Amino acid sequence: MTETKWGATHVTKSVWNSQEISKEFSDCTTLREMIAKIELDFSGRGEVICEIMVNGIPLDEDDEVKYADSPRKDISDLQISSDNPFVLLGDALNSVQEYLPQLEEMTVRTADFFRGVDLIRAQREFTETLDGCKWFFDTLVHIRNAASGIGKPLHQAERWFAAEKVIMKVVRELSQAYSRADFVLVADLLEYELTSGLEVWKEVLADEMQSRS
Repeated sequence: MTETKWGATHVTKSVWNSQEISKEFSDCTTLREMIAKIELDFSGRGEVICEIMVNGIPLDEDDEVKYADSPRKDISDLQISSDNPFVLLGDALNSVQEYLPQLEEMTVRTADFFRGVDLIRAQREFTETLDGCKWFFDTLVHIRNAASGIGKPLHQAERWFAAEKVIMKVVRELSQAYSRADFVLVADLLEYELTSGLEVWKEVLADEMQSRS
């Protein structure tokens, strides 16, 4: 196995060729067993796996399940990217904080389109905005779970949970209004309710970042 540090990113890339795979994973018969062994080894040195590449192809979570029973003998190249969980948590916090202004801009722009005459464009923007909200919310949940998992829970957990509930409530109301084609309400919810909820997140995220600095 060879290991390479990626500059200032703290990410380590570990690579095994076919001969190294046969030697280091001689007690494994499937990809599932190989990954389980790697996760155990990396956990012991305080790192988590960020990406898995098998035979040059990156695997997502669904792929890991799909190809879990692949025989070890069919794997000629294995690459693992790993990182310190504390660094990953900080990166995730930075990502949502940097994305927040963009999401706010999308929200207001979408509201303006619903008040205009180009309904097709409005609907397209609405889909993109909801996708943005989903990514934002999913990442927030990931951060909350990761913080708990590494023994560094959120600074103000109750405030975080309350802010999550606000976003969930607004997105649910948006979906209901959109399904009824009540585009006036959709525009109002976007411009006033959703933007207000996102403003709360500015304070919550800034406070969390400061507590971890």
